[in-house]
Amino acid sequence: MKKILLSMALSLTVLSANPVMAAAPAFSASQMAQVKIKELSFKEVMRQFYSGEMVSFFIDDETIEAVPHVGLGQANSDDERTVALMNPIIDYTNNAGESRYLVIIEKVQVDSNTGSLVSCHVCKATADIYSFKKLNNGQFQLVSRTPKNVEPSGINGRVMLDEKDIKNTMQPLGKEITGSVLKNGSFYHGIFVQWWDVLHLPENDFINLYGLGDAGMENGVHDEDSPLYYGYEGTLKVLSDNTTYYPIMLSYKGEKPTEDYEHIEHVNYSKIMKFNSTKKAYE
Repeated sequence: MKKILLSMALSLTVLSANPVMAAAPAFSASQMAQVKIKELSFKEVMRQFYSGEMVSFFIDDETIEAVPHVGLGQANSDDERTVALMNPIIDYTNNAGESRYLVIIEKVQVDSNTGSLVSCHVCKATADIYSFKKLNNGQFQLVSRTPKNVEPSGINGRVMLDEKDIKNTMQPLGKEITGSVLKNGSFYHGIFVQWWDVLHLPENDFINLYGLGDAGMENGVHDEDSPLYYGYEGTLKVLSDNTTYYPIMLSYKGEKPTEDYEHIEHVNYSKIMKFNSTKKAYE
């Protein structure tokens, strides 16, 4: 059991959201506001942000062909090419009660020879996320965006950014920050692992995704009456306290392996996660 859980823990680290920590230009609200497009169509968004990168090449994948898409750049050393996909636009309201529109451009890899999605359990994609507001003249003005090539949680070559989950969990996450807390999960050798990712949508900083923590686990390899079976559930509560970043309380209940993976214990406890603005991480 120890070997399986250690492997699973390492896989979870790979799959969960990775915020961009490399040096990036300072955020400028005035520079963002200079970007205006007439409509939030795939055509206009791609021309605004990816001009000079778009190319046409062979694609033979139903999941890609079912949504607006276009190729980007040249093939890499593995003979894989990047395809940009536009997910459905998400409308939401910020903390001030103003309407905003979230555009997600997912960038996946396809095999140059077969035109199919490069898909494996640990294969991931990247995403560029943009928030807009609508002006009185009908145009859409950029409010914020992610740094380049943010890596959300992902599996089988796709990102875990379901528009319904984002919209349904949209809420205040700080004094001036709206966002979503997403519960993602995947199977590892019969063990179902879940984790929380947090999407921050600030208007005075870059948009980004952050790992929050464990959201539950169930060992489906064994029957429930087996001494090797375990399962526990994670729940959360955002603690609105008028601070820049609201703390989030995580609670766990059920049967959970110990940190050394040697024992299974009954648990019923909570812990509070706070966002460290210097490290850009919940801890």
